[in-house]
This record gives sequence, C-alpha cells and structure tokens, in this order.
Amino acid sequence: MKQKRLVTIQDLSCFGKCSITAALPVISALGTEAVVLPTAVLSTHTGEFLNYTFHPLENEFDRISAHWASLKIEFDAIYVGYIGSVTLINAVSRFIDRFKKENTVVFIDPAMADNGKFYSGLGKDYANALSSLCTKADIISPNITEAMILSGLNPEDYKNVTDIKEICKKLSSLCDNVIITGVHKKDTISTIAYQKSTSSFTQAEKPIYDGVFYGAGDLFASAFIGMYVNGASLSDAVTNASAFVNDCIIKTLDEREKYWYGLKFEQSLHLLCDYYQKLRCDK
Repeated sequence: MKQKRLVTIQDLSCFGKCSITAALPVISALGTEAVVLPTAVLSTHTGEFLNYTFHPLENEFDRISAHWASLKIEFDAIYVGYIGSVTLINAVSRFIDRFKKENTVVFIDPAMADNGKFYSGLGKDYANALSSLCTKADIISPNITEAMILSGLNPEDYKNVTDIKEICKKLSSLCDNVIITGVHKKDTISTIAYQKSTSSFTQAEKPIYDGVFYGAGDLFASAFIGMYVNGASLSDAVTNASAFVNDCIIKTLDEREKYWYGLKFEQSLHLLCDYYQKLRCDK
C-alpha cells in the first residue's frame, strides 16, 4: 500500500502536547508521512499557562508554499487546525487552491472557540473568514461551540442544545461531511458525524471525566484524518478516533493535577499502530 502524505497547517505550541506536537506522532503512528506548515510558534499552549510567547509566521507562510510548489510536492490530505488571523486564513485558502488535486482530502478543524466563547483575540470577523474557508473542505470538525457560531446560533447556549442533527444538516451547506465534537449530556460526551451524500449519522459516545483535557480535540482530529486518508470510512474513523482519545484520557487520570500539560497520548499510540496494520490487511 502506497504511503500517504499529509500536510497539517496549525500552530506549534512547543510545550503542552497540542496542535502540531500532537498531530505529528499521531499521524506518523498511522503510517502516514506528516508534513508541517506552522501558522505561529508559541512557548506553550494558551490554556492555564501565563506569560507565554507568541510569534506569528505570516511572513513565512506563502514563501514556504511557493517553495513546495516549485518542488511539485503533492499531498493526499490537507489538515487545517488553529490558524489565528484573517490574514493567515486567506493564505491557507490560497494554499488549498494551489495544492488541492482531484483526490486530495481537505479536512478543516475550525478552531476558534470553546466552552461557549471565542478564544482570546478572535471574534465575528474571524468566524466569517473561517466559514468561507470551510466551503473548500471535504470534511469539517467543529466542537459544539464552534458549530453554533458557524450556524449563526448563540454559542453561550452550547450546553442547552437538544438537536445536534439539525445543526449538522445546517452546516452541510458549508461542507458535505460534518463532525461535531464535545456534545455534552449529563454523564457522557459525544462526537456526532453527518454525511450529506447518504443522509447518515454516526455517534460515538464516551464517559465524561472530571477535568479539562487540553489537546483532546487535536488528538481526535489527527487520529481521524490519519485513519480516513488511509482508507477508513468516515464512520469507522470517527468511532476509532473517539476510542483513542478516551484511552488517552484514562491514561492521564492518575496525574489530573497536571491536566493542562496535555494528555499522555504516547501511552496509547500502539492502538493507532494496530489500527493501521488492520487497514493494511484489509487492503
């Protein structure tokens, strides 16, 4: 089976196990070449840590893109995570136009908000630009707060949503395949996926654990696209990526006082290696 090549476009938080530092090992464990295009470099992620450094890479983005184009590099998938500015959203849009081929999967995790509110420094203009970018995707995976923003709903009501399926259908006007993460019920948290072509839904439900687990969404997105690009169905990739993240959380519970460092995903990577071998055998 030919090895796949995937480029991930998101920030590089040097400490804290999220974004690129989570994506690289997860995608690699799934037998895929992981190429990175950082949007910014931070000393740590922005949850719980104070006085972190932040250096945007807006000036480098198009230069890197142009160099890759001159080398005629091609990608089986383009995976977009946290971007950080409208200027960079426009640069990512140009990148997709330049590198997307007929069989290239464009997967966008429209990271901009959580727990009912925007991330620091982001707002409606950013959301509008990101919504436009999502129209170029084959699959999007907002969390419930982001899904409500993209749907024009009040994100502060994210805990009171009763009909996720209708939000999925509404978002399918942006992109045919929609995955909504972080859907809370009393004792569970779910990921719900919708495929417009078949009008079908997939739900992966797991227990809720006490604590906020930074990087869980990045791990899910990375595992999902790593599976999907290697031939897993959308439904199967959602189910198995959710199971992987659940295992990562369980492995972290013994040190939950350090939850802001990120999940102990390293101890669960063997699950992805096993899954990749299964995909190879199935092929």
